[in-house]
Amino acid sequence: MRVLNTPFIDKRIFLLLRFFLACIFFCSFSNNSYSQAPSMLELTGRTIKDGKPLPGAIVTVFKNGTIQQEQIKTGKNGKFRFFLIFGSDYKVTFSYPGCVDMYLMVYTGKFSKDKLNLFPLYEADVPFFETSTNEVRIEKFKQPFTKIIFDGNKAFKDDDAYLADFTKDIVIDPAEQAKLFAAKEAKEKAEKEKLELAEKTKKDAEEKAKKDASEKLLAEQKAKDDALAKADELARLKEESEKQKLLENETMESEAIRLQREKEAKGILTKKNKDIKTGFENDLLKAVAENERLAKEKTFNKQRSEARSKTVIEQMRKETEVKALTEKLREEVKLKQKKTLENQQYKSTEVRKLVEAAAFAERSVRISNQKNLPDVNGYKSIEIPNLSVTVSEGIIKTIRTTVVTQGKKLDSFRKEIYFWGSTYYYKNNIEIDEASYNKEVSFYSGYQNK
Repeated sequence: MRVLNTPFIDKRIFLLLRFFLACIFFCSFSNNSYSQAPSMLELTGRTIKDGKPLPGAIVTVFKNGTIQQEQIKTGKNGKFRFFLIFGSDYKVTFSYPGCVDMYLMVYTGKFSKDKLNLFPLYEADVPFFETSTNEVRIEKFKQPFTKIIFDGNKAFKDDDAYLADFTKDIVIDPAEQAKLFAAKEAKEKAEKEKLELAEKTKKDAEEKAKKDASEKLLAEQKAKDDALAKADELARLKEESEKQKLLENETMESEAIRLQREKEAKGILTKKNKDIKTGFENDLLKAVAENERLAKEKTFNKQRSEARSKTVIEQMRKETEVKALTEKLREEVKLKQKKTLENQQYKSTEVRKLVEAAAFAERSVRISNQKNLPDVNGYKSIEIPNLSVTVSEGIIKTIRTTVVTQGKKLDSFRKEIYFWGSTYYYKNNIEIDEASYNKEVSFYSGYQNK
């Protein structure tokens, strides 16, 4: 395991900034003629925050930088695991709410396609930083925090020069932190004062508009009252003038004429009073109608606002349903890819077993067809060996154990076959080559067949 550690990193946040990067490289070659699973890189690790596993982080793999290949959400232990087939470049992104988005690059595009038996393992712990932190330069994470390079010809490696340049000034010193904090406080204070001023201005304008409207309404009412009072006064003065004239002419007119004139004068006065009353009622009705219009307009605006809110909520609900359906489809694709890989591995194992069985059968037939006459001179009888075979199949490897007993002699032969195609042979727990294993097992199997 190789730990990234530089002398310029502040000791207070060293535990947050460590990147644990490890590479375990396995190589195995086989001359078997049957097909094998494609070479791939196993990328594993954990997402951590403040030195503890971070569950719920989203890890996404993009093939050639743009094609999304797989996406997972880390569990309680924060672990993730991917299998990246060689021959392409990959972008692996890491995200979590409230934290800085990060990504790393894996370059295998120059990998030689004639090497189909390499299965390296790369482990990495990925620390997360909050977007509000002032101890780390979060703008640097717009670039990949590390680059992994492998072409199949040299040892698996990181781009150390890039990594050193990336971490060179990633930590902000205390003086700069204090400066950034002061600038942030000043900005927040200015924004707060700006909001308070805007709120005060808005409130003053509303109060002024309300006051102007009230004064306007009082002035209109006063004008109407003055007009009514003036009309009443004119009517009174005119009535008194007419009465005076009637009194002056009363002696010269007959009683019938006086009564007729009084009746006419009363009718005229009634009509005038009726006209004044009608005008006042019309003005009052106009004021009531205006108030009703304003009330209806306010109700309409409120209902329109509520309708818009309901439309936004319905749109958000539909978007949530679409997102849930998308996540379900992604999970189904992931399960299908996993099943395809398992089927390929099972097919490879079955083909290998068939080839071994055919080779064993052919070898047995050849041995049984040999007709060499035994040399009877010095012939000594030997005990026929007893052969027992057991097979144990596991997820990673299959173990075939052959135990041979011949008198007091006991030999144990073991064949270990790994799912990526590697095969190892042992006699009495000592590793031997394939030819020796096949020769001795075939020899004892010949006795068993007879």
